[in-house]
Amino acid sequence: MPAYNAMPYLERAVGSILDQTLTDLELIIVDDGSTDRTWEIVEELAAGDARIRPIRSAQNEGEAVAFNKGAAAARAPIIGRMDSDDISMPDRFEKQLAELLGDPDLAVLGSFASHTNDREEILSLSRTGPTSTQEFNKMRERGEPTMVFGGTAAYRKELFELVGGYDSGLSTAADLDFCDRMADHGVVRAIPEPLLLYRVHHSSNVMRRFFDGRRTHRYVRARRAAANRGDAPISRDDYIRWEHEQSLLWRFRTRQDDVAQYHYRAAGIAFANRHRSSMVFHIGVAVVADPSHVLKRLWSQRLGPAARRARRGSLPGEDSLRR
Repeated sequence: MPAYNAMPYLERAVGSILDQTLTDLELIIVDDGSTDRTWEIVEELAAGDARIRPIRSAQNEGEAVAFNKGAAAARAPIIGRMDSDDISMPDRFEKQLAELLGDPDLAVLGSFASHTNDREEILSLSRTGPTSTQEFNKMRERGEPTMVFGGTAAYRKELFELVGGYDSGLSTAADLDFCDRMADHGVVRAIPEPLLLYRVHHSSNVMRRFFDGRRTHRYVRARRAAANRGDAPISRDDYIRWEHEQSLLWRFRTRQDDVAQYHYRAAGIAFANRHRSSMVFHIGVAVVADPSHVLKRLWSQRLGPAARRARRGSLPGEDSLRR
C-alpha cells in the first residue's frame, strides 16, 4: 500500500485489509515522503497489529517506486495491491488467492470495482479487464493491451520480479504498462464482481496527470501492436516523436478523444461530490467532444443492469474502522 498524504482515508483503507476473511497476510505500507500525519498514523496502526510492516521514504519518489519498494520487502509468494484511499471488500483476497493457486496460467488477477465518494455511496461500476482466458486471448490477437483495475491486482512475486515490477519512469498509467508486460507470461483477467471501492476525488493522480496517462495508453497499445507484428520494440520517446509527426487532423481527433474522456471523468467526480453545475458543464463538454463515448460509459458504469446491481451491493461494515 503506497501512501502519500493519505491522512483522510488511510485508517479506513487499512481497516478493510485487516478485516479480510483471509487473515494470514502481511500489510506493507510505504509512506512515500508524506508531509501530513500519514507516517504517525501508520506507526499507530502498526503498533496495534503485528501484520502491518511500515516503510518510510525520506522524500516523495512516486507511486511506482513506492510500490516496488513494498513488493521487494514482501515475504509472501503472492502480492496484492491496495491504494491508500480505497476500500477492499472483506472477501477480496480470499477469492483472489483461491483462483491464483488454482490456475497456474494466471499472470495477473484483478476484479471489477465500484466508484464511491467520500460518503462511501456506490456511484457506478468499472468493468475493467477481460473476465475469461478466451476474452484475454482475443484482445491479445487484436493487439489490444490487457489490464485490470490497478488497485485490484494480485500476482505472484516471482513473476513480478521477472518483468521488473512497475516502470518508475511513468508518472501515471503504470498499471496498464505493467499488466501488458505481465501478459507476455500468462493470462491477465478480472473476477467479474466489484471487490474494491475506488474513491473518486479531484486530487487523484489519474486526474492530475490525465493527458500524460492517455499518451501512455496509446504508447502501450502501439507497443503491443508492434510486438504482434514481430517488429522491433519501440520506446515511449520514439512513440512521442511519432505522434508529433502525425497530421494536424490526426492530432486534433486524438485530442478530441482525450478531452471527451477527461471531462467525462471530471463530471463523475462532480457527481460524486454533488456539484451539479460542474457536473452539467463537464458532461456537456464530453458530449460535444464524443457523444458515443459518453453513452457507452454511462450504460456500462451506471445505467446498465450490472451497474444497477453493483449500486445495491453491500459495503464493508463500519466495524472495520478499527482505530
